Amino acid sequence: MNLLAIDTSTERASLALTVNGQVHQVGAGEQRKHAQWLLPAIDQLLCEANVSLNQLDGIAFNRGPGSFTGLRIACSVAKGLAFACDLPLYPISSLAVIANELLHHQPNLFIEHDLLTLIDARMQQVYWACYQHTSLEALERVSDLSAVIVNSDKKLIVAGVAFEQYLSQLSPQMAARIVAQHALYPNAAAMLRLVINGEVKPVSAENAMPVYIRDKVTQGEKRG
Repeated sequence: MNLLAIDTSTERASLALTVNGQVHQVGAGEQRKHAQWLLPAIDQLLCEANVSLNQLDGIAFNRGPGSFTGLRIACSVAKGLAFACDLPLYPISSLAVIANELLHHQPNLFIEHDLLTLIDARMQQVYWACYQHTSLEALERVSDLSAVIVNSDKKLIVAGVAFEQYLSQLSPQMAARIVAQHALYPNAAAMLRLVINGEVKPVSAENAMPVYIRDKVTQGEKRG
C-alpha cells in the first residue's frame, strides 16, 4: 500500500509516507504552528518520494484523543485531500499508536505485562487506555489518575505524553505494579504499521471525525 499518515495530536507533529515499501518521515514541534506547517510538509514529503496524492491508496490521521485544535487540523486536512482524490481514510487512536510503538520494540510485552498509555488532558486529568493483548483494543477514557483501575495480576508498563506530573495520583496498589515508564509521543510511522497490519478499518471522508473523549464521557463513557 502507498499511504500517507498525519499526526498533529500533540505538540510533536509528524508525517510519514510509505511508497513501494520505502518509508519517508518528517516531524515538527511548536503546536501553534501545525496548521501552517502541515500542507507544505505534505508537499515536501510527496516530492521526496516522487509520488502524487492520486497514487496513494489511503490516508491515515490521528483521530485522538489529544489537543482539540490538533485533532481538528489533522482531520480537516485528511478529509480535504481524500475528497480531492477519492481516497479512503484511516482514523487511528493516539493511545493505540503509543502502544504500537512500544510493542514494536518489545514484541513479547504482553506475556508478563499490561500496558497503560496516557496523554495529558489538562485540568489535572489524563486520557488513558489499558492494553492487555496485541490486538490493541481497549476502552479509552479521561479521568484523574486516581480513578485508573486495571484488573489484572500482571506487572504494569506506563507510556505516553506528559503523564509524569500526575503519577502521584495513582492508588498505592496501582503504583506498586509499575515496573517501567516511557515518555512516548504518537508518531506517524507507527500509524502506517497499524494500517498495513490490518488493525484499522477505513472510512469514507464524509464519515471521518476526531474523537475528543472528554465530551463523550460526560454523556456516559463510550468507546473512542
